[in-house]
Amino acid sequence: EASRNSNTAPTVKVELPKGTGETKVEIPVSNVKPGTVAVIVHPDGTEEIVRGSVVTETGVALRAEGDVRLKIIDNAKRFNDMADHWAKDAVEFASSRELFNGVGNDAFGPDRSMTRGMVSTVLARLAGADTAGGETWYAKGTVWAVENGISDGTAPEQPVTREQLAAMLYRYAGSPAVSGELSFDDTTVISIWAYDAVRWCVDNGILNGVGGNRMAPQDLARRGQVAAMLMRFLQATV
Repeated sequence: EASRNSNTAPTVKVELPKGTGETKVEIPVSNVKPGTVAVIVHPDGTEEIVRGSVVTETGVALRAEGDVRLKIIDNAKRFNDMADHWAKDAVEFASSRELFNGVGNDAFGPDRSMTRGMVSTVLARLAGADTAGGETWYAKGTVWAVENGISDGTAPEQPVTREQLAAMLYRYAGSPAVSGELSFDDTTVISIWAYDAVRWCVDNGILNGVGGNRMAPQDLARRGQVAAMLMRFLQATV
């Protein structure tokens, strides 16, 4: 059973045979919620949230290698503007993994836009990079994104569009091969450089249409949408 308090949270030891490499592991949790996370307990006693851990119907799944000690914690954050929002579970998922936070005054701002620099920073955090410090809050995340082929680093303060977000997630996943065609009424509006990324995101349930059989690739990606895409992305790739 996951606990809100790290001191009382259950500790699980995962032992994998040597040479098996990174392996998907699922830990049964009786009270699993979107905000339930796995936390690595390092040999020196320090703890680290496994940002890539995902919730399943019966527990928490993550990729592990070798012998690992874990705690299972309910790390959900509470926001006063999420009670009846469609993205409530996704926001709880993303914020509990400390991928991105609220906008102040106990609000998340799910319908606000996100910048390219913020998405770069989120993905850098997901990859375990240190994003603290730098000339601007997004500087280190942007540098990481450029170095890893996720973004070209231009216009980090501009709002990210749906197709740009799809492209960044697709590159983070290693640009897998795709095939087939999209059938949205506005498919021709998708930028050529983003087509494979949108196709891959649609195929994997990460990106959906917006109604009326439209993809709206040039529309801005709202914070709630980004949280939902991140949750689906991790569920599809863990």
